[in-house]
Amino acid sequence: MRTNSMIMSLNSPVIENLTTDLAQTSLEMEDFTRPAVDCFVEAMYTGEVDKLEKDIFEDVNKMAHVFDVSWLTKRCLKFYKSDIMNFEDDSYEDILFACEIASRAHYHLKQTKLVNCFVKTIAARGVDKGIFVTRYLAGFASVPKRKIDMALMIARDSLDIIGNCLMAYLSFVLECKSFDENSLYLLQKLNTQNFRNTFPVKFKQLTNFVVSLSLQSDCAEETAIVENFVKDNVQANESINDLKEKQESAVKTLESKDTYNYGADYCNIDLNAETENLTHKTSATNTDDPQLGWIMPISSSSSSLSEDGFLLRLKTTGYEREKKIRFDFILSGVGGSEHRRCFIMECRTLDLWRYYISRYGSPLESASWPYLENVPSVQVKHWTITKTSVNLTVVCNGVTVLNFNFLSKIMNSKADERQFWFNWSKSCVSIKFEATFEKSLLLEKRR
Repeated sequence: MRTNSMIMSLNSPVIENLTTDLAQTSLEMEDFTRPAVDCFVEAMYTGEVDKLEKDIFEDVNKMAHVFDVSWLTKRCLKFYKSDIMNFEDDSYEDILFACEIASRAHYHLKQTKLVNCFVKTIAARGVDKGIFVTRYLAGFASVPKRKIDMALMIARDSLDIIGNCLMAYLSFVLECKSFDENSLYLLQKLNTQNFRNTFPVKFKQLTNFVVSLSLQSDCAEETAIVENFVKDNVQANESINDLKEKQESAVKTLESKDTYNYGADYCNIDLNAETENLTHKTSATNTDDPQLGWIMPISSSSSSLSEDGFLLRLKTTGYEREKKIRFDFILSGVGGSEHRRCFIMECRTLDLWRYYISRYGSPLESASWPYLENVPSVQVKHWTITKTSVNLTVVCNGVTVLNFNFLSKIMNSKADERQFWFNWSKSCVSIKFEATFEKSLLLEKRR
């Protein structure tokens, strides 16, 4: 394509330098499409961008920046705001298209104006950042780092969104076994001070989680990145070595004791509502503390309750990782009918336990389960689980990690959901214990 170098130089100081000072007579434009080059050249001649379209916008915008055509970069920003950010019905595809343009412009051109425009616009239109970012980072293992940077810029002060994505990825894709390049990159990029100040509970959960994972790694680089991530958090920083020592000590202690007779029969459990204690139907010789009477539960054992309310004590010893402990409640209904509900706890790491409260049957995928709060980071845990007509409470080593209020759910739920929570508040006829557990799981029985 032949052009007038004087006209081109009047618009671009870069082209002026190339043609005047360096005496170049041609420019290679192979990186750009022909329609985009035509639009760029016409803009140089006419001062208008009549040929600018969405499908050539990135190339035209890039040429405007590469050749330093200041007025054209402003026109491109205006076009981005008016045309590309004009989503139809806020469809994910339209939002993603605009997001990727901004992301690539930031990465390749160091251009921040498109990113700022994108973030402000989706906020003004009420786009759910959490949903978009979660979907945007899908397939995290192969996501380019520019998308991670973009996700952080979209989240900005809502870093709990990024924390949730990272914890889900480490838990379900990497199966709580290690870090990978992208997860370590994200840890390095997170603004820990902002995260800690804005979401202290979530930051503590993420910090303890990554510390727990780092204990399994012998990689000096991973350890250094984790230590840098938690360096401003005194408790977490101390826990890197402290947790490792405690974990190794607990393992040695358990291995040194012939605590469990794996050949012994399991014991059925019975929940007696009058005394609110556990009793057993057969003698329990398989205990780790005969004075307290800890027993091994049997999966699928059922127990009757004469009144609403019970208190259950449970002991875990750190070997329940990726295991679920489930309690199925049979609740009273009209005319002797029954309503079945379940409560499940799932262990991810020492201090990360999820829970699920639902109808009887197969629950949702555990990726969507909420976490118990402030679970102590110790190997051996003593749990107390209490259900009344008002709430379900879980206490771990003296710390209340869940206080779930049924009445609040009844009042605040939609009309078609209220009956579900109302039935949860009814008297419990019986309870069935289900567990996928290692033989370190124990229940307390009292005489």
